[in-house]
Amino acid sequence: MGVEDRGTARPGTGAPGPWPPGPAAPATGALETILRLMRHSRQPMFVAWGPSLSFFYNDAYAPILGGRHPDAYGRPFQHVWPEIWDAILPLIRQALAGQATWSENLHLVMERHGYREDTWWTFSYSPAHDEAGAVAGMFCSCMETTGQVLAERRLRENEGRFRALLDAAPAMMWVTDRTGFCTHLSRSWYDFTGQTPATALGTGWLDAVHPEDRGPARARFLQGVRDRAPFRLDYRLQRADGAWRWTIDAAEPRLVGGGEYLGHVGSVLDITERRETEERQALLAREVDHRAKNVLAVVQAVLRLTRAPDMPSFARAVEGRVAALARAQTLLAKDRWAGADLRSMVAGELAPFLVEHGQRDSRATLRGPAVVLPAATAQPLTMLIHELATNAMKHGALSVESGRLLVAWRVEREALHLDWVETGGPAIIAPPLRTGFGTRVLDGTARGQLGGTIALEWRATGLACRLTMPLDRAPGGEEETVPGLAG
Repeated sequence: MGVEDRGTARPGTGAPGPWPPGPAAPATGALETILRLMRHSRQPMFVAWGPSLSFFYNDAYAPILGGRHPDAYGRPFQHVWPEIWDAILPLIRQALAGQATWSENLHLVMERHGYREDTWWTFSYSPAHDEAGAVAGMFCSCMETTGQVLAERRLRENEGRFRALLDAAPAMMWVTDRTGFCTHLSRSWYDFTGQTPATALGTGWLDAVHPEDRGPARARFLQGVRDRAPFRLDYRLQRADGAWRWTIDAAEPRLVGGGEYLGHVGSVLDITERRETEERQALLAREVDHRAKNVLAVVQAVLRLTRAPDMPSFARAVEGRVAALARAQTLLAKDRWAGADLRSMVAGELAPFLVEHGQRDSRATLRGPAVVLPAATAQPLTMLIHELATNAMKHGALSVESGRLLVAWRVEREALHLDWVETGGPAIIAPPLRTGFGTRVLDGTARGQLGGTIALEWRATGLACRLTMPLDRAPGGEEETVPGLAG
């Protein structure tokens, strides 16, 4: 009995159809069994049977043929697919020899729609046996994977471009898969850390993180992966030269299509300089606050202790002392509170007392090496020099045209020795009987704030004062007389 007598129908018609012209396949029960099996499957299938490999297929396979359906049904395999025959003939021969084959994403150039096109297929060729057990043809179950292959190729191309962009970025970049396994690190990461892909990929990048920061960084990283959410890490990263640098690691989830999570992408920036700047700014703010409080305390002390016979005199005294304090602050701020030049400080304090009609006189001489005063020393020493200058202007050498002043200093054994010597002023008959604010400032400043000693000698020719105080920084330079203050 022929196949048509058993009700074998052409795919897509549902009605029995005769064999097409050409060599007929033997009407056997084995072929009918295969055809019935294929007819009820949604998987594209065909069987090539008999000496000419007559081509029989199910409804699921019909769309693969394009315009060749339904005329392809029953025709010799080589006539159905002539353009791919040479490519698949070795596989056909292997199946007819009794050995099944498997091909995954095999590339075939087809003309099923009237033009050449690249296609890819995953399929198996299996020997088809007749009732006697002899190989009478071959059976194929197949699936077109063209869309999948092209999508994967586009994904690889996009991934390649994406990684090229990561490698070109100035920041250190990284990418993970869905599990948090690091699959890519940019070249800048390897350049910075000295790691290699063999040591850094996966979770090896954590080995470059400071041991104290590694645990918290790992926990926060894994939490971000579990939540599939953005996260940020701050940790110290070891540079290739062994130095530890503060970094910020910011990450975003990689989402595609309808929100499918592919992993995370992140960037690592070296923020050591920024962090140090912020710390310096915070320290400076605290220092400014501290110094402001100190200045206010000094001003309050000046207001509380200053005595004068009348309000104008009181105002002038307070104004002079506050101005001296301001000059010290300005001098220190000029060098960012690193210290103050002794010569500049003394010259600045004497200048207001040595100006007449807009012109500086030359009644004062400064003599000594270059000395940098520590910031903590400059302010109290300024107040001390101001009190000496105020006294000299009121009662001493600077109160008359003939008066002269010598301020000389030297450094011995890390101590500053400063001499204030007045001559040519009003004759001193006897030391003052009353200790005023200025004298208390001199003694309290020298001993309490400068940690030194001060000796006042009321000579007939004028006041001589010697100050001795320790220094925290060694002096340097040569003796020099400041222009405009030399006599």
